[in-house]
Amino acid sequence: VAEGSATGQGTAYTKRGAAEGQKSLSSGGRSWTKNWIVFDNSYFTDMGKNDPEVIYFPTDTVLQTDAGFKVHCERFAKDQAAFFASYAAAHKKLSELGC
Repeated sequence: VAEGSATGQGTAYTKRGAAEGQKSLSSGGRSWTKNWIVFDNSYFTDMGKNDPEVIYFPTDTVLQTDAGFKVHCERFAKDQAAFFASYAAAHKKLSELGC
């Protein structure tokens, strides 16, 4: 779940960045979170707001609807330190696997 929050660091927000044919400050799309340059838990705090300007991918939706994932999303929204700890552990494991 922690690594799944990469959407917040990636591009998918319709009001920031660029959609096809639009100018952008950065190439490749739009950020899901408003302050995309800051690493924090805003992906999780923003997730439940159902902002109509946000593009929700199936991977985002399942994090909110699947009982096994939802508990982590709710915890990460309330506790940024828990998100940081989980993200660091997941990132370390993926790095050790060469991912």
